[in-house]
Amino acid sequence: MVGRLRTALVRRGHQAPEPDKGVRGVKRASASTEAFFRTDGPHPGPVLVVYHIQKTAGTALREVVRTNVPPTEVEITPDLRDLRYEPDELRKWYRDWYLAMDDDRRARLCCLMSHSAGYLLPTLDRPVETVVLVREPVDRVLSFFHEKRRNYLRGQDKGSPFNLLEAAYSPSPEKGPPQAWPQFYNWQARSLLSVYHDISRLPASEGPPPDADVWRERLRALVDDVFIIGVQDRFADFVAWLGRRHGWTNPFVPQSGVNRHRPPMEETPAEVREQILAHNWLDTELYELSAQAQERREAEERSA
Repeated sequence: MVGRLRTALVRRGHQAPEPDKGVRGVKRASASTEAFFRTDGPHPGPVLVVYHIQKTAGTALREVVRTNVPPTEVEITPDLRDLRYEPDELRKWYRDWYLAMDDDRRARLCCLMSHSAGYLLPTLDRPVETVVLVREPVDRVLSFFHEKRRNYLRGQDKGSPFNLLEAAYSPSPEKGPPQAWPQFYNWQARSLLSVYHDISRLPASEGPPPDADVWRERLRALVDDVFIIGVQDRFADFVAWLGRRHGWTNPFVPQSGVNRHRPPMEETPAEVREQILAHNWLDTELYELSAQAQERREAEERSA
């Protein structure tokens, strides 16, 4: 099996992963892809997939899950950041990775966590439960922007200009939009939709496009039938519900990272917030749908 997996990874231009025996108490880079395989035999339940959308408290959610997985060995796969805006390539990578396993290892897979973990779903031939966190879109875009700004300004004069937000929404005709432009246009909805749909047809528009209802219907179907979604500003409630659902013995709420250099939301000019909101119309609807779904699950649990 190791030989086949290594061959598949080399064919895809990556180094082969190394097994990692440590699980609990280990913090890993948020960009890593972690696959957990039970050491006590086949996994009897559904595979738990944590689809970690950037800047949504996904790192904290992964810490909770990592602490509560059964006895496992952990495989850290190659860094997939270069493929983050290539849905077709990500689906192919996960298909090759999964099909390279022998039957025993595939049966022992109990959990997968990464920024791109959702792309395993079209290939997975076992029951699965996919959990996702989403965030209020203006807050998420500003969080992404200020993290990039902080990283850019390290070692530079604090007064250096950083116009990523402006470049994303008003790109230069000569330079075009920056590589990260999808992060500023309904990125959360794009992340979910792209697992099953061709999002190249979803325009980067200011406000809903003429075919907005098509995308709304597709997104609602995913929220209702495919993904279990919680909202970031009710993170503790979501973790508690997951803990009860899975019988976790340690459903703690970790402290999420905070960018202390980011100004408060209210200090962001109103016109900037309105611009972000207009370009993230579908993420706004996704956030509302997800909040409603979380409330509905909790109400059903109380009534039961």
